[in-house]
Amino acid sequence: MRIRTLLFLTTLLIPTLNLSGQEKGATDSGVYKVEFNIHDGSDAAAKTGRRYTIMIEANDKGIFRVGQKVPYASGSFQPGVGSAGVTPLVSTQFNYAEVGVNIDCRINEMNGRIRLKATLDLSTVVQHDKSIGQIPMPIIGQLRVEVNALVNPGKPTLVASVDDPVTLRKFDVEATITKVN
Repeated sequence: MRIRTLLFLTTLLIPTLNLSGQEKGATDSGVYKVEFNIHDGSDAAAKTGRRYTIMIEANDKGIFRVGQKVPYASGSFQPGVGSAGVTPLVSTQFNYAEVGVNIDCRINEMNGRIRLKATLDLSTVVQHDKSIGQIPMPIIGQLRVEVNALVNPGKPTLVASVDDPVTLRKFDVEATITKVN
């Protein structure tokens, strides 16, 4: 009898629980076009900025990757000892750093506005340092921004402004989110 009562109560309560992690007032339908426009404020010639666009469904994650993989030495070992006058071979291990633009974003519609959660990672090879023989040892500059903002649909919104201490440049990040269907 107790089990039947518990099952009955469970079936009554489950529809009222928020199991999806979705906030109240959020809807879960529709496809959105998310545009990021990154302006380099220190470069007067680049007034339009760089534009990155991704289509994602509401409450889903969008991932954007563009760039290249740059090799760097991560370790070396000497497999054996050479005899007199013979230099033993050294084997070098390499890893690869992803360099370029990486954007991860998620959106939720809430009461006519759109909540944007995004991570923007901009990285570039500043210079190659060849101080360890001829093995490439790149120096990588990175700018990473975490965004959590409410955006009005269809209107460009400044979601981040960063002064990069490495390059001494200023970056402004605008987001425009448009519902497609």
